Amino acid sequence: MHKRLVPRVNQFVYEVFYICFDVAKINNLTKKFFSLNKFNLFSFYEKDYGPKDGSSIENWAKNILKTQQIDKKINKIFLFTHPRVLGYVFNPASFLFCLDENEKLQAVIVQVNNTFGENHCYLISNKDGSLILQNQWFEADKEFHVSPFFKLEGFYKFRFIFEQNKIAIWIDYFTNEKTLLTSVIYKKQVDFDDLNLIFAFIKIPFMTLKVIILIHIQALKIVFKKIKYIAKPEQKITKITLTKN
Repeated sequence: MHKRLVPRVNQFVYEVFYICFDVAKINNLTKKFFSLNKFNLFSFYEKDYGPKDGSSIENWAKNILKTQQIDKKINKIFLFTHPRVLGYVFNPASFLFCLDENEKLQAVIVQVNNTFGENHCYLISNKDGSLILQNQWFEADKEFHVSPFFKLEGFYKFRFIFEQNKIAIWIDYFTNEKTLLTSVIYKKQVDFDDLNLIFAFIKIPFMTLKVIILIHIQALKIVFKKIKYIAKPEQKITKITLTKN
């Protein structure tokens, strides 16, 4: 669900699906209808994530965590993302949930992509090294251009739940007043097998193409509501933003 509140209300709700897996077990993704780094009905390419050069996502994530001295606390890292469907994917945001030895949430890395081919990361963690609580909100400055209808200003608030049977993500955007609300809510988990992959394709065919088409449809709706278009600024050199907590 995505809801824009000012200067005009624009809201939509779309059904999508994600995969979620331990990045240390990336080779286990291979199925009859799901391939790693090659074309299939569904696929996952390592070059779509992290440094986007095909290198280890796990090592990249741990290097980011190391900047806050929390890499040694992390035992597992789960990636929550859209897969490629028939070779195509656009992920507005992918989430790396970083767990300690007790499988409690210690940090989250949010890798955000825009339609201009750029990406930026937000590292969410407590500066005192404590665990992320389910009712806890984290604040970070907006330092990456996403929508061409919002200026590069303001800040985000993030909240997460990561459990075996529930994943929930909230991202609120603020300037002087609340301007944007985005929620990704996980409701149903199914096993990662060929039968469920086929069901997913039948239920939401060409899902990842649908994502990019709907982004542009919503952009047209915003234009028709006479909301000003904002040209993309130069991307900042620093590609990692820390939360203020």
